[in-house]
Amino acid sequence: MNLKPIIIIITFTVALGSACAQERLFFAEKPYESVTTDIQGGLYLSFGSNLDFFTPDGKRHLNYSDQTWGNITRVDANIASKILVFYRESGVIMLLDNEMSPIGSPLNLFDKSMTTVSLAAMGNPNKIVLYDDANQDLLITDLSLNVLSQSHITFPGEFHPSDMQVVSEHRIALLDTLHGICLFDFFGTYEREIPIPGIQAMQLMKDRILYLKDNTLYKYVLPTAYTPMSVDALDLNLPKINRFCLFQNTLYYIDEQNIPCKRDL
Repeated sequence: MNLKPIIIIITFTVALGSACAQERLFFAEKPYESVTTDIQGGLYLSFGSNLDFFTPDGKRHLNYSDQTWGNITRVDANIASKILVFYRESGVIMLLDNEMSPIGSPLNLFDKSMTTVSLAAMGNPNKIVLYDDANQDLLITDLSLNVLSQSHITFPGEFHPSDMQVVSEHRIALLDTLHGICLFDFFGTYEREIPIPGIQAMQLMKDRILYLKDNTLYKYVLPTAYTPMSVDALDLNLPKINRFCLFQNTLYYIDEQNIPCKRDL
């Protein structure tokens, strides 16, 4: 379980003057708590029970809000035709279409006796991935929350991941403060561990992972049969970041004052 990767570090130091300071998103009129993008570059920003969608050119286009279920815990827009909105406190998952309208009725985890699910993400257009924190189970369900597969995680010591991300039908990543990033295939089978404690946030891609530690952004390239594992460290002299996502060469992030910002890399 505790694989010790050989890491090649290539550090790029970026000289940043006042002209290159963080750029607040001109279209964001209020503080936000999370930020993510879809595969077309659409930007989703959430705060409380509200979710705002902005087009890639910065125009606020759509809004979704439902105070019935409390505050939004997680938004997954990797599949634009089924945007997943997770409300952990009430145990509800809402699926939205690309017009930000609900698809069917809310999915209630509590009705399925899944009372300790802490993380949720879309696995593909027809599957949802869940993490049950109390039982340490990785679950793959259909769109009615019927369990299709269940994998029990047996890492030693405490394991309470704060984030889970999925590359559709390819890989699942769990981020834990003590263990680092733990990778599983789409069937829930353990693959490898990136044993770096203290990672603050991550973004899973098909062949790499971006992660934030000590306000430095790292690009972890997953090894293949032909390429070794490597890590590029991008020292951007950023302020403290709570959330981030990268689309093409633009980094979007939420700073410690909950202000959405961007930085071209």
